[in-house]
Amino acid sequence: MAFCKVCACGEKIVFERRLSFPDNCPNCGRRLMDFAIYPEDDPIVDVLISQAKDAAAPEPPAAAPAPAPADGPCSFALRLPDGAEIEIPAGGCIIGRTETGAEQLSAYGSVSRQHLRLTPRRSSCVIAEDISRYGTLIDGKRLDKNTPVRVLPGAKITLCNVDTQLVKKDGQS
Repeated sequence: MAFCKVCACGEKIVFERRLSFPDNCPNCGRRLMDFAIYPEDDPIVDVLISQAKDAAAPEPPAAAPAPAPADGPCSFALRLPDGAEIEIPAGGCIIGRTETGAEQLSAYGSVSRQHLRLTPRRSSCVIAEDISRYGTLIDGKRLDKNTPVRVLPGAKITLCNVDTQLVKKDGQS
């Protein structure tokens, strides 16, 4: 009998022995420890996959293409206290000492190796998800682990004890 876990991204991870699942989702990198184990043929698995895909489905298309505003593409960055910036790729990234921003964050030992997952949405906000050991604050409010939240440009993001700011950068440099 095979078992599986369904990640929040909708990925079904199948494994042979009950506790032999991988640490992270191969699709999005979330910790699989936080998700329940089901028999592979359990009908609830299909329901969970469809719910996850519905929740993660892209926003319905607008009459005009929404991702790029008329004045050009936008991007986001995290500005550190020393003025350095960590660029956030359009496809999203994980911020941490061994991930995106490793060079800029190497001096901050309190920041986790994989601290924060950031995913830009259109050109108006970023979706942030805390995956750290010691926590993340957005404008002084602690994020729940593995729970995506919407963050607007100008927000103060505290990675453990390092204050950063989410900045929106215009495509015209």
